[in-house]
Amino acid sequence: MMELSDEKDKFDTLIQELLDNSDIVLSLLPLLKRLKEAGIIDLFAGITKDYVPTDVEFLGHFFSSREFTYSILKSANLVLSLLYALSDEKVSDTVKNVMFNLRGIIDGVSESQKDNSPLSIIDLYRLSRDRNAVRGIRAYVAVMRSIGEIFERTGKECKGLD
Repeated sequence: MMELSDEKDKFDTLIQELLDNSDIVLSLLPLLKRLKEAGIIDLFAGITKDYVPTDVEFLGHFFSSREFTYSILKSANLVLSLLYALSDEKVSDTVKNVMFNLRGIIDGVSESQKDNSPLSIIDLYRLSRDRNAVRGIRAYVAVMRSIGEIFERTGKECKGLD
């Protein structure tokens, strides 16, 4: 009989917490409904069933580890810098232009890999006469120059690419 009383006390406490925080619970319900309609809730349920270890101690250690915290902070910093960069209209327009045409870029890169012969002076001359090739080369040089200036100005080196 004691167990039934303990369970009732827990249930009463749960109901009281829900009532006390009903504004929070009610504000989350539309979000949860949209996540369910989009299939995201089912996706996470499947992932947790199939991939998340059942070892709760491991999960607790993992989520409280220094590496996890560091990776979350590093990822958040990266996302913030990306959002900042994309908030500039010129940057976002350029990124959209490249992304919407990425298939053509990849096709061009793939096609270029079929010819393994070295470039001759005549090939370079022909490239210098191709308006689009010159545009690409100038863009590439401008990007490389800007990156070099950033490294010089900040005193940073690009590590880990060796």
